[in-house]
Amino acid sequence: MTRRFRSTQTRPWDRGHEFGSAHAEQVGASVAAYQQLFDRAAGSAVDLDHWGTLALERITAAAPALADEIAGIADGAGLSVAAVAAINARTEVLAAVGSITPSECSTVVRLRDGAPPVSVQAWDWFAELADLWLVWEIPHESGHVTTTVTEYGIVGKIGVNDRGLGVHFNILHHTGDGNGIGVPVHVLARAVLDESRDLNHALVRLAQAEVSASTSLTLVASTGGESAAVSVELNPGGIGYALPDPDGLLVHTNHFLSSPANLHDRELRDGPDTVIRFDMLRRRLAGRPDVDAPAVVEAMTSHLLGGGATCCHVDPALPASARFETLATVSLDVENGTLTAHSGGPCTIPADFAAPTKENTVLKLKRIDNMDILTRDVDALVEFYHGVLGLPFHLPYEKDEEWAAIDMGNVTLYIFKSEVGEHAPRRTAVNPDNAPGYDSIAFEVDSLDEAEAALDGRVEWVDERIQWKHPSGTWYQYRPFFDPDGNMLYITEPHIVGAGA
Repeated sequence: MTRRFRSTQTRPWDRGHEFGSAHAEQVGASVAAYQQLFDRAAGSAVDLDHWGTLALERITAAAPALADEIAGIADGAGLSVAAVAAINARTEVLAAVGSITPSECSTVVRLRDGAPPVSVQAWDWFAELADLWLVWEIPHESGHVTTTVTEYGIVGKIGVNDRGLGVHFNILHHTGDGNGIGVPVHVLARAVLDESRDLNHALVRLAQAEVSASTSLTLVASTGGESAAVSVELNPGGIGYALPDPDGLLVHTNHFLSSPANLHDRELRDGPDTVIRFDMLRRRLAGRPDVDAPAVVEAMTSHLLGGGATCCHVDPALPASARFETLATVSLDVENGTLTAHSGGPCTIPADFAAPTKENTVLKLKRIDNMDILTRDVDALVEFYHGVLGLPFHLPYEKDEEWAAIDMGNVTLYIFKSEVGEHAPRRTAVNPDNAPGYDSIAFEVDSLDEAEAALDGRVEWVDERIQWKHPSGTWYQYRPFFDPDGNMLYITEPHIVGAGA
């Protein structure tokens, strides 16, 4: 089963805290699993705080918003920030302690004239982590959305944004890997999706990163009827690029395709199955005009190489520490900013596997733009909202046109003339006493005492001050009042746990 989670918080620390609180058990399990992997790789106990502190310094310098998010995850999950930072640098820590990690992932991108690109990846990793990943949908304050397939507690990996960009993730191994902790490649993958306005912006972002563990981030872009793809091969010695063939086919497994990094490739000795996977996928898909997501999945459904196959299953003859499998098969719909993630290898996927199309994509609403009030007396409401409450006009007020646009900070209130029917009955501050329908508008204030003092004698109060507390520790105090037409409003002073941290 593929688990999905959509954040409701848009500020980095708050978003992280929400995620950590909702998935405290899973984040804790990820930290525990990686502690075991690190210890096993090193042959002795690894100091998670040491490596996590180094990682957090690099994350803070390279992507401060994600450093805040990691701090929020840690706080929400009841873990140290260093522990969560360490698993975000899991590739770097494994390289630093001398691990030979498994060959991980096969990626295929096929650019198509007049159609969106096909973009599919099989993600292979340690079988003991099979239950510790999800699809995370991440709205931002700007209204943009990032969607990533990642592990609990790690901010990103494979994913898309809603600006026409996708990222695939393949581990590489270079003789220069493991010298300290560079910018964590998982953080880079997420930062590219969060920040990049276009493909060039993403390329520049990656080219400037100093890494200590090698990885190929395959960027796929689609916008305005055009598409492109490039594998960016990050390594401590620099950066390299691999491009699609003349037919638009780009295949990447776990060895370097660019020079001079290919002269320092450890994978050719430690995991030579990568060259066979690369060749098999390229031969199966090259020159075919009919390549779509199901065709790529069919090409990936190979068990020829056993534990090193494109469709990888656990080898029970191996010790638990050496058991790898395809944890997920992921298809990106870059044009629509969505993805499909199937739990398991290509051989377990239905024949119609593909990313969601526009017809079945979940609607991506942004902020509330405006709301309307109908009234018999536009002037009276203008005097109240503009004069009494002090809200500015969003558009110049033309009295004779009998409408007004009031700027309420993050939403515009339109006031329109109406002479039909009767106004709905007045609301009360007790929800069960009111008929169904829209209830009220609430304005946040820094101090309820000061706001009450400013409005006292100028508004009709509905009730006395009210206080409400949530078990999380968040609490509000607020007071309702009426506008001249009897529409109910509130002034509210929030006290949100973790806000501003």
